[in-house]
Amino acid sequence: MPDQLETLKKVVAAKNFEIIVVASGKGGVGKSVIAANFAVALAKNQKSVLLFDADVGFANVDILLGLTTKNTLRDYLVGKMELKDVLYPTSYGIWLLSSGTDVGDLIAFRNESKLRLMDDFLKLVVDMDYAVVDTGAGFNEELVAFYQAADKLFLVTTPEPTALINVYTLAKVLATKGIFPELYLIMNQSRNTSKDTQVLERFSYVLEKFAGWTIAEKLIVREDSGVSASVLKQAPFIETQRHSQPAQAILRLSKMILKSQYKEDEEPNGFFVKFKKLFGIK
Repeated sequence: MPDQLETLKKVVAAKNFEIIVVASGKGGVGKSVIAANFAVALAKNQKSVLLFDADVGFANVDILLGLTTKNTLRDYLVGKMELKDVLYPTSYGIWLLSSGTDVGDLIAFRNESKLRLMDDFLKLVVDMDYAVVDTGAGFNEELVAFYQAADKLFLVTTPEPTALINVYTLAKVLATKGIFPELYLIMNQSRNTSKDTQVLERFSYVLEKFAGWTIAEKLIVREDSGVSASVLKQAPFIETQRHSQPAQAILRLSKMILKSQYKEDEEPNGFFVKFKKLFGIK
């Protein structure tokens, strides 16, 4: 615990980074594609970015980016490597931390102390501008520390009722735990901008009225064959389809984040309180 407190003090003193969690209520909504392209968009603005694919046992961001990661989070969890040595540099200017794609990765993660992982994770991100955490679909209690640590939360859904219901459930779960990062609501794979904008507005109202959230920004990302093509090419669509609506939407999202200012007079204390609770420090 003293080591964790020391890390906490250093992080608070040097709080010049943001942790952004990307989540969804169900699979198949394009969450990881959004997370990967958003991380690359930040890097295009000369920002240092760590992208953590935290969908343990089912990680696929490396595939989306056309990468083959030799080492994964499991190498750290079982004591073979330090966490910093698992990071994979990419040609897109981001660092990737992959959580692996087999049952061994999942077992190792479930057996690990999440406080040790968060402690070492903070030691990494303190030298970054942004850490983007791509979680698995739905709520994973194993990742609650990352939700608690988040400065911003991207909730990704589609216009489908099943996706909306599931992401609402996720938002309610976080709310019951008192976890309220700054919320960005992203409706992906939209086929009818006018209709889906209305759906997004109504859904935002429901989140605010019945789940206690305040929506910072709302974003529509249209369905586009170029996105599917980029997945097949294993390359970010903001590179291969830079003039498409999805690419422009993600670039606009990155500009929103870059423009959001760090509040010197408020955030450090709030950050300290949050992590004292996380580490169980009195």
